[in-house]
Amino acid sequence: MKYAIVNDTGTSVIKTGTIFELFPNTSFPKNGAPASFVSDNNMLEIIEWLPITEPSQKRTNVDVYLDSGKAYSVKVETCTDEEKVVKIASQWEIIREERNERLKETDWRASSDLTMSDSWKDYRQSLRDITTQTDPYNITWPTPPSA
Repeated sequence: MKYAIVNDTGTSVIKTGTIFELFPNTSFPKNGAPASFVSDNNMLEIIEWLPITEPSQKRTNVDVYLDSGKAYSVKVETCTDEEKVVKIASQWEIIREERNERLKETDWRASSDLTMSDSWKDYRQSLRDITTQTDPYNITWPTPPSA
């Protein structure tokens, strides 16, 4: 866990590091620095991860900054058009891998000594057609037949 030591007004970062880097001559309990020590030394825990809520977003590591009383070392930004293309291609690859796994799970139904029902043929064809959907982040997967 990393911390930022901020000035008395909480408007700028003075120094960052782990508790041991910031206070090398101080002993701390196994569970870390007490909240009172953190508060008394104008320290804020640095938030190093933020959720991405849209496929067009990316996380970018940045120098520590303050916002609304919190310290961050990451920002969520909009992807460039080129990055969006790469992300979409990557997502389609994940979809294809999942589709292939689902097909493998039903391959035994296509063995030469079995007759596959039309419902299973339709299901497998729907899996093969999954990449004709337009949004790799919002896939509607077919439901396997019950029998």
